[in-house]
Amino acid sequence: MTQKARMKFLTSVAIALALAACGSKELTEPAKREPTVGKEIADDYNRQLDKARAVEDQAMQQKHKIDEALDAAEGQ
Repeated sequence: MTQKARMKFLTSVAIALALAACGSKELTEPAKREPTVGKEIADDYNRQLDKARAVEDQAMQQKHKIDEALDAAEGQ
């Protein structure tokens, strides 16, 4: 085979593979709706973040109370 013939052959194989990939039956059928695990994971993650924020808020409130008490004690 010559270089030119080899290039034509490889080009035609590449085009055939591209067309075969585009003609997939899975892409033409409507997607089936199945429950996603990702949503469950995201919901759990968001719940944990909410808990962490609540704990952080409590810790910051306690810190502010301690800071105020220290300021009051230093002022005397």
